[in-house]
Parts: sequence; structure tokens; C-alpha cells
Amino acid sequence: MLLPTGLVGAAILAAGTPMPMNAATLTSKPASTARAADAAQNCAPSPRPPFFADEVQQPPVAATDRPHHYTLTAAVHHTHRFASSWPPVKTLAYSTANAPMDYLGPTLVTRQGHPVDVKMVNDLPPAGTPIFPFGQPDNRNTLNLHHHGGLQPASSDGVPAPLGTEVPPGGSYTYHYPNYQAPAPLFYHDHTDMTTGYHTYPGLVGFSPQTDERERSFGLPSGRFEKLYELQDNSFDPVTKELCYSGSFGDLPVINGTIAPKQQVEPRRYLFTLLNSSGNRFYHLSLKQVAGRPSRAPRITVVASDDGYLRHPVRVRDLLIVPGERYRVVVDFHGHRSQKWVLSNDANAHYPGPNAAPLIPGLMRFDVGKRLSRQDHSHIPHTIDETNNGQPLFRKLQDARLRTVQAGPKPLSGAPELGDANQLLNYLDAPTETPQVGSWEVWAMRNHGANSHPMHLHLLEMQLIGRWHVGHWGADKKPVPSSIGPFEPAPAYESGPKDVFIADPNYITAWVGKFTIAGTAVWHCHIIPHEDGVMTNGQIEMMRPLVIGHTPQRQLPLVESLKRLDRLVRRP
Repeated sequence: MLLPTGLVGAAILAAGTPMPMNAATLTSKPASTARAADAAQNCAPSPRPPFFADEVQQPPVAATDRPHHYTLTAAVHHTHRFASSWPPVKTLAYSTANAPMDYLGPTLVTRQGHPVDVKMVNDLPPAGTPIFPFGQPDNRNTLNLHHHGGLQPASSDGVPAPLGTEVPPGGSYTYHYPNYQAPAPLFYHDHTDMTTGYHTYPGLVGFSPQTDERERSFGLPSGRFEKLYELQDNSFDPVTKELCYSGSFGDLPVINGTIAPKQQVEPRRYLFTLLNSSGNRFYHLSLKQVAGRPSRAPRITVVASDDGYLRHPVRVRDLLIVPGERYRVVVDFHGHRSQKWVLSNDANAHYPGPNAAPLIPGLMRFDVGKRLSRQDHSHIPHTIDETNNGQPLFRKLQDARLRTVQAGPKPLSGAPELGDANQLLNYLDAPTETPQVGSWEVWAMRNHGANSHPMHLHLLEMQLIGRWHVGHWGADKKPVPSSIGPFEPAPAYESGPKDVFIADPNYITAWVGKFTIAGTAVWHCHIIPHEDGVMTNGQIEMMRPLVIGHTPQRQLPLVESLKRLDRLVRRP
């Protein structure tokens, strides 16, 4: 999104000097569609290295450079190989003093009750210097840092300009993370306006798991039997093997920076954290056997989602994971000695279809060894008691108010946009979602478009309630009440603490959460080309202000119960 006249200086940090934004100063988006001087690449089919040849690597754990303080430096690198048989290529990465990286970022482990400060240093080339031939809207080369799923002050949330601050090349900004929330598979990434995808695709993403003392008692696999996997789909130049980005789907699977790797495992239980950091692609995952004595697939149990542990772990055969989502799963390889299993995918792109991009049927392979290095004493508890998973849904609904929002294509351009119950709106249009701090709200998302959207709200934890199918939409894009189907409760694996929700086309999707942090943030689709507005060169972004203040929202109806919510959802 291009910055409106008069906000450029306020939206970008002078080196080391934060300048907070006032939502009331927002103006209309300018008409300019000027792009950076470099032309976008034509991403032809990628060359294909041998699959399942390279061992997947785990990101190193960052160390503090002084008590409760990290320095995270973002820079360009030229040493990363996506396959051992390929040459090194240009990438972006975050590094700390103890964990130099040339792609992605080190793992920042935080503990409940132990606040930390993270100084993010922008070591990108000066403004006006092209980094990649991706056809990005500009070459400002500004950065910020979004602690995705974190409950931090709005000033430390990494909100895109002009609502938040962005750091120019040579500048820095320190983010404060209180870390009072329950353990969760959080992560961090760049979130600059219009250019998030142009920075995350080449590497500005990292894990940031939150932990607490209770986790030790759960009995889940730990230590070297716990793995983190970042799932991406990337494209590469057929000659140079350099990254190629057009805002569309990649055609090769990249896991932790390696194309279609393998993972040696023992015949025991493992705890895997799965992060979908792809820009567009949804993954419908399962395990498919490719070698060894035929057998049933290893058991998969979901134990945690975006913002924490499920109260009751759920056994699944397959798992849908969308951009921005995280799941922690226990995979049990007992009884699978000397077998090989591919982490497989059969999701259409776009989702749910029809398919319009190359399928990626296999992401990585697990090679199960013959023996254990030591006895497996891990187990999966029937109940996981955490500080954010014990309150029943009906209690959350009692005092909540219902806010109706929508997603759909903008007339004429067809670009996806968000809005309130009555109109589609752009990023810089006046805020319409203004929850009262300390209040519970149910959000009912009406998706009258053709594709699913992973919806993400900053600064709060939420729970999926369920969905209603819509058979017909009126001329005003509101659901025809008589065409709304029966309530479909959230699947068990989606019922834990979350911050990303799948809003399927021709459905109303509802979630509930409590707003505990005052300030201005955003809510948006986590298909990154949608939030960046790639289709319109940043002119129409699928992102809206989220202004959490002190004004009671009495214009919104009280929910009180699931039965009453079902009635309210059916109103025009």
C-alpha cells in the first residue's frame, strides 16, 4: 500500500526514533500505481533437484546478548543452498550473535513470566536499492517485526505503516514482549505494508515458541524428539536457481529452507510443530507409505494449535493447515521400523478449488530406523490443563457481543477485500472494528467470495465456534436467511486457542475472543498477496484497522448463548 501524502515521515522510523500513528489521521489511498524499477520475474517451472536427498535442518536457538534482551539483525545473504546440488543464492535472514543465519531466523524461546526485549536491526541496503527482481511496489527496504500470536503492547506488535512504525535501512527498533501468556507455538515475521510477502518469501520468518513450567509434566516427547518444521512453497529460476516470486504459488516444497528434505527418526513418538508460512498455499496433510512392510499409517494426534494446548488432544488421520496457522502434533512411529513415510498433500491451489496451480503432493520424507537410542517414556495425556484452555465456550458467549464482518471481491477489480456488515472497505478507510478493551466479542465472518481466507486478528487469543453454510447471497451481499444451513460446530482439532481461522466461501464462520490490550493493530487475511494487495499493486489490501479502545459497543447485540447466536446469525 502506498503511503498517503503527509504520512510518509510519520509511518517510517527515523533511525532509532519511534513515531506512533493516530488512526484518525488516515486518508484515502493515492491513485499512483508506480512500481519499483526492477521488473517482475516470469516464474517458469522450477528445476527439480533430487527429492528426499538432503537431511532437514533444525533452526538454532538464539541466545540473549544480555539478560532478557535479544538483538535480531535482518540482512541480505548469498550463501544459502536450497539443495546441496544447487549453487548458493540470494536470500534474507534474521541473525543473532550466537546464531548467524543465511535463511529464515533462529528460534527465540520465551518463558511465561519472563519479559524480553528484542531489538530488530534493519541491515538491508539503502532505500531505493533493489534487492530482488520480484516487481515489488517500491524499494523502500523498510522492515518491522510482528510477533504472531503474541500478547504484547500495540506499540510492539509490528503493525504495518501507517498505523504502526517501520524501520528504515540502518535503523533499529526495540520490541517489548511481556510473555505472560500460556505456552504456544508462536512465530515472528516481517509485516511491512505492501511488502510483507516480498520479505517473508526470501526468508524473514522464524519460530518463537512460548513455554512454561507446566509443560514438563505433560509427558510429551521433548529434547531431540521434538522438531520444528516451517512449510513453504517456492519457485526458482530454471537457470540460476535464484528465488522467483510473483505473488502466486510456488511449485516446490521447502521445509526449513531445504527442498523436499528427509528426516531420520526412531521408531518412537515425536512432537512436531508445523508452521504454514507459505504465502498462498493451503496444505491438507497426511502420511503416505513409500517403503517398507505395508502397514497402517503412524498415529497423528493434535495436541496444540496457534495459541496453546487443546484441553483434550485429538487423533486425526489428516490435517488442513492454512497460511499463518500452527499445529503441534504427536506422530507415533512405534511399529514402523525400516519404513519410509512421505508427508503428503492433496489440497487444491487455490483452496478449496478448482485447482489453478501446480500441486505439491509430497513435502518431506520420514525414514524410520530399526532401533531406539533410549526407551520412549513419552505419552499423550487425555487432558492438558493450561491457563487458557479451561473456560467453557458457553461462558465466553454469555457477555459477548456480536460483530458481523465480511470478505468478498471488490466490484470491477475483483480484488479481495474486507469490511463490516454493510460494506467492503480498504486498509486506510476509517476504522469500523473498535472493540472495547476488557470485552468479549463474537465475530461472524461472511465470505461471499470464491476462495477460503485464513483470517488473523492481532493482540488476542480466540476460539472457533463453528460455521453455517450459505446457499444464496442477496444483491447487497448479505446472506438470504432462508438459505442459511444448520450450525456446524468447530471440529475438535480446531477447538483450541487460536488466532487464525479458515473462512470458507459461502459460509459464515464465527469465533470468540476477549480484547485485553488497548491500542491500534490490524486484522487481515493471511494469504500474504491478499494482505499486500499484489493484484492491485497495493491499492486494495485485504487488511483493516483494529482499534481497541474504551468506548462500549452497545450498538452490537448481546450473544448470551449459542442458541441465541444461531438466531442472530440468520438475521439479514
